[in-house]
Amino acid sequence: MSWNWLIRFSIVAALFIYLLGSRTLLSNRKKYRAILESGPLNMLFVAIYNALCYLAVGIRSDPGVVAKPRIFDEVFLINWYMILGQILIIASVCFLIYTVIKRRAIGAQDTDGRLLTGGIYGFSRHPIYFGIILIALGLSILRVNFDGMLVFPLVFLANFIQARLEETHDVGERFKDEYVFYKKHTRMFGPVWFWIIIMILLMAPVVMVFVRG
Repeated sequence: MSWNWLIRFSIVAALFIYLLGSRTLLSNRKKYRAILESGPLNMLFVAIYNALCYLAVGIRSDPGVVAKPRIFDEVFLINWYMILGQILIIASVCFLIYTVIKRRAIGAQDTDGRLLTGGIYGFSRHPIYFGIILIALGLSILRVNFDGMLVFPLVFLANFIQARLEETHDVGERFKDEYVFYKKHTRMFGPVWFWIIIMILLMAPVVMVFVRG
């Protein structure tokens, strides 16, 4: 086991410990209202959560622990992933900034007692976590970080769990019937066709390299 992997595992562990803390706060919103409605604290929580997600996939790979398949050394594939990674990161950062402006709240802060369902929230029930997932994916493929690619599913899982925690203990509880209707018509992390496109873009260079021989 290398230092890189020890650090990576520690970051992933910290990410899931964060989820436990989030569950405690959200399931006792009245008790911890002062914390959940604090702007500075929410900025700190958001910064920590984002840092954990991005560091988990961004730490440099260690080929001495997990050997990277030779196909990932192909120049064509490297260039493809570099361009795709840059596009995902830039587009997702803009997506997150727009969402925060639209939401007019940070982290777990209340959105003035209203459930957001239109615009960007009509595309994804959790656009913030959706954007974080795409940035993490972009970081993992940007420099063909194979170790980061292996850990990315855990980052996806962490965001899925965090989104479910909010639905179970926060927005889903506060808005109930309205949220049930919203949930039926809007997917958690965007429509299926979007993820099909992402999968095609990720697999296309691999297929091309194999076909080219």
